[in-house]
Amino acid sequence: MIAGKFNLEIRKKEGFHLVAPLSYWEASDAEIEKQTGGCGPGGIGDWFVPDTMYGESVFLACQIHDWMYWKGDTKEDKKVADLVFLVNMTLLVIEDNNTLDSLRLRRVMTYFEAVHFGGYSAFESAHTPKKGEM
Repeated sequence: MIAGKFNLEIRKKEGFHLVAPLSYWEASDAEIEKQTGGCGPGGIGDWFVPDTMYGESVFLACQIHDWMYWKGDTKEDKKVADLVFLVNMTLLVIEDNNTLDSLRLRRVMTYFEAVHFGGYSAFESAHTPKKGEM
């Protein structure tokens, strides 16, 4: 499926079916690690925005979202990245049909709203070369 500049595919990673651009699926683990992080902004911010939601990891959703921010160019690309983030977090949370899923899904919406309404600076900074890459 084409959305914005992204050719999106559903594939399995670490036992979960997730949506990601073809460029992500074709990248090496080293390249993905170089261009992505976890759910938080790094440093102490990771304490406030953890990679887990009541014990369930959503790290892969955050990693794919970071990748899409890095590869995206336009506001439409950001919107697609944010929606893919929402879908992937939901897929990760509902995978095991746990009693905590309703609480986790509320947190999913909080993460989505944070990037959707407040993620423009993160989207823009994803295109700024990191220290030592100039």
